[in-house]
Amino acid sequence: MGFSAGDIQNIESGRAVARQMKTRDAADINIFGAVRINGAIDAFLHQLRDIDALERKLGILQVGKFHEPPLLSDLDGLTLDQADVDALADCQPGDCGLQLSARALAQLRTEVNWQAPDVKAQVDKLFRQLLFDELQAYRTGGTAMLGPYADRNDALSRADEFRLLSAKGDMPLDLPELMYYIRSYPKAWLPGASDFFYWNKGEFGLKPTVRLNHVTIYPIAGPGMPDALRYIVATTQVYADHYFSATLELRSVLDDASAPGKGFYLFYTTKSRVSGLTGLMGMLIRPLVKSRARSGMERYLDVTKRVVEGR
Repeated sequence: MGFSAGDIQNIESGRAVARQMKTRDAADINIFGAVRINGAIDAFLHQLRDIDALERKLGILQVGKFHEPPLLSDLDGLTLDQADVDALADCQPGDCGLQLSARALAQLRTEVNWQAPDVKAQVDKLFRQLLFDELQAYRTGGTAMLGPYADRNDALSRADEFRLLSAKGDMPLDLPELMYYIRSYPKAWLPGASDFFYWNKGEFGLKPTVRLNHVTIYPIAGPGMPDALRYIVATTQVYADHYFSATLELRSVLDDASAPGKGFYLFYTTKSRVSGLTGLMGMLIRPLVKSRARSGMERYLDVTKRVVEGR
């Protein structure tokens, strides 16, 4: 990943390090980070499954994990900022301040009384329903069931955007069965894997961004597999209202051979497509999004380390 000897020494001593990786497309953001953690891998997985508490410690503004099966009430804690509500009032196909499908834009035009004093409460309620519908569509037919983003003149296919993200070298070991499962969900089956879904609202650029996520925890075992590599955790973005047309996060969990069962390494790759940042505004915002993505990864790795180590 191009880390210097000093970077590797810092990681081995317990410091979180993240770097921006080179990309072939200006729309891509690729961040790689790593940290060594004193503790058991099971403790990390416990924290990961308790994603609500973990992300609040990261400073995420709002977050919630879905039940299985998901409930609309799982989104009760989600609210939009007033600036987003104001932007939605003027939305139409091809021109909207939030990433939305044509169907969602139509519902906002017809199901909200924009002159009523409780307009924000109406918008928050409808937005939660739209997000829930997105999740149900994805669980039924994967990314192919998700409507293209219609907030710009050229509708943007989320399925097409996601297919551009995965590449060899994202993980310590190429795992085509995992990538096939992620791309083909829910049609494929991945033995031993477990899944959950959650939403969050965090700051990635000039405004808070709401995201809907699918997490897959895949244990690595069997002939031909490295002894040190224990798990790959993949997070697929189902929806984001700003900036990210697609995101794939891959966490690789490896035993520290010098302290088996007592220490491990966490490698973290996050790849995103940021297709809407063009022109002068794109030139201004894209470096900020990249910078916050890198610093956010270091913060995530550092907080995860402290939480697992009980500090």
